[in-house]
Amino acid sequence: MIEIFRRGFLSEFEPGHRQIRMQIGDQVYLITDQLRIGAGIPATICAIQEATVELAVEFTHRTEILKVGTWDILPSNLYTHSILNVVYQTYGTIEHEHGSILNLPAREIVAQLIKGGLAPQTAQSCADLFDQGDWQNAQLPLRQWLRRIRDFYHRKP
Repeated sequence: MIEIFRRGFLSEFEPGHRQIRMQIGDQVYLITDQLRIGAGIPATICAIQEATVELAVEFTHRTEILKVGTWDILPSNLYTHSILNVVYQTYGTIEHEHGSILNLPAREIVAQLIKGGLAPQTAQSCADLFDQGDWQNAQLPLRQWLRRIRDFYHRKP
């Protein structure tokens, strides 16, 4: 069983945990708020030391190299997985309480995602990926929405 966690690397000596091996060039997210899911900045690992990594973080007009603790990053796939879990659970809650997600305006979808634990910017991005016009006659709207979110956040090397 692989445990999903928010603390980067785990020691191979901790019982019951698998060590996550990261390499130079891996796509990760620098976690900016430990209390909100999806609060992170995309980055690429440039160098790895004992308990720190150097990350290349691309901003609009520049790229910066940051040295951070390994506990401050998540691999792209785990970061995306945590966002998808919140979206999936929130979708179920909305369907149960409102009959259909199509009955809610985008701002209410954002509010529900934030209530579910997503960072506000991530909640807005996920709601933006849910273009209601596409879903009126679509089969499996949840699957399509989750795929869009996955494709948006999961950065492949």
